[in-house]
Amino acid sequence: MIELADLVAAVPAAVSQQGHTLFTRAVINSGGVREGDLFFALPGETRDGHDYAHDAVRAGARGVVVTREIPGMTPGTTVVRVADTVAALQQVAAATRRRLAPVVIAVTGSAGKTTTKDMIAHVLAARFEVLRSQASFNNHLGVPLTLLEMSSEHSHVVAEIGTNHPGEIDALARLAAPDVGVITNVGSAHIGYFGSEDAIAAEKVDLLRHVRTGGLWVLNGDDARLVAAAEQIPSRAQARLVRVGFGVDNDIRARDVRVEETGTTGMIVAGGAEIRFSLPVSGRHFVYDALLAVAVGTAHGIGIEAGVRALRSFVGPRGRVTLVRVSPNLLIIDDSYNSSPDAALAALDVLGAMPASEKIVVLGEMRELGTASARLHDRVGTEVAAVATALVTVGDGDGCRHLRRAAQRAGLAAGRIWAAGSTGEALTRARTVTGAVDAGASDTGCAVLIKGSRFTHMERVQLGFAGRSVACSLEVCRLYLHCSGCPKLAAS
Repeated sequence: MIELADLVAAVPAAVSQQGHTLFTRAVINSGGVREGDLFFALPGETRDGHDYAHDAVRAGARGVVVTREIPGMTPGTTVVRVADTVAALQQVAAATRRRLAPVVIAVTGSAGKTTTKDMIAHVLAARFEVLRSQASFNNHLGVPLTLLEMSSEHSHVVAEIGTNHPGEIDALARLAAPDVGVITNVGSAHIGYFGSEDAIAAEKVDLLRHVRTGGLWVLNGDDARLVAAAEQIPSRAQARLVRVGFGVDNDIRARDVRVEETGTTGMIVAGGAEIRFSLPVSGRHFVYDALLAVAVGTAHGIGIEAGVRALRSFVGPRGRVTLVRVSPNLLIIDDSYNSSPDAALAALDVLGAMPASEKIVVLGEMRELGTASARLHDRVGTEVAAVATALVTVGDGDGCRHLRRAAQRAGLAAGRIWAAGSTGEALTRARTVTGAVDAGASDTGCAVLIKGSRFTHMERVQLGFAGRSVACSLEVCRLYLHCSGCPKLAAS
């Protein structure tokens, strides 16, 4: 719930033409307006939100936040003039967070932050009214939009905080003012903008600098670079630190982990107790997410056993190591949502755990890796050779060439490595291989891992195996749209 008083107080230079004083949510897309919303007209490269202010009001918005006059505005509509609508969005979000004062848990990391955020919310929901950020709402717009969905009913908010440039976490964490800071890991995602993993670590731990005095830090204790960076923060002595992972020195750790098609099982060890867990998602990396969630739950009165019990019903985000049994002989590992070197290695680990005679990897190249691109693509390509029987790369960039060369150097036969210029071509090639397995009536069948950065739209391969096709020639979608929601999606 947004109060006009918060907005006016947060932006002293705001000029308000009052109508309504309470608003349900903040929105920046006129197409998503619901009755009672407050529409922020944001500038854009191709479209200006001011051009859609009337559409927003017709759709039910009670007010608009603008930088210039909007002629002919519907009588009774609240109009707030500000110098910068993005800044106003962030300022009113911070003011609302202070007024409602829920417990805020902020989650960041190079990989796994969305799943961790969702698992934390799932555990806390066993006892509390929890608001969590939608999808990957983790940037300068997503974080304030999440905070502005708060109401007095929400006792806890779980917010995801992302970055691809230095300084972004500092600004977003200052906005969220978290009570709990959670960091999943330090990896190589966006390293092209940071220069090194150490610089990425410094960026990630900026989150902890804004955790309130006496608050909680929950870290992946197996990540030595992350732990070392956190230990350098002056406020370390004023926070409670909980480390999780597989190592015996962690406060909460996992052992005897087993990954299968139906999920992941093992034991959680903490404080002398051992509790068996069962996750309905497949992957050793998901255990880290679960441990972080259990640690946060424990800090808020939800015992480990209750947290583990809650996670049995967890449903993971679509396209993030989602296992789909297409036929008795064909398993699809859909990890098409996005990609980074660390996420690709985690997905390959899942593929390696599957009991299939044919294991095909369909990979698009990874972006924003800068001068580390060759090294990191080589690392992933080497791991492909260790777990897969075939590789199909999508795209003609240097990254794909490095993937193929590294896989061949590591022992994958040249005749089992193919370059595809598009996802359609990759689908055709992968189908040829899986068809051969079907013809041979293999006992263990075929597993196909699909992975790539968002711009490559690797989900088209998964959709193709599921009998759907996308009648679109664009290799890059300006809407950054997942093809499953595209109006051009049709049955094959």
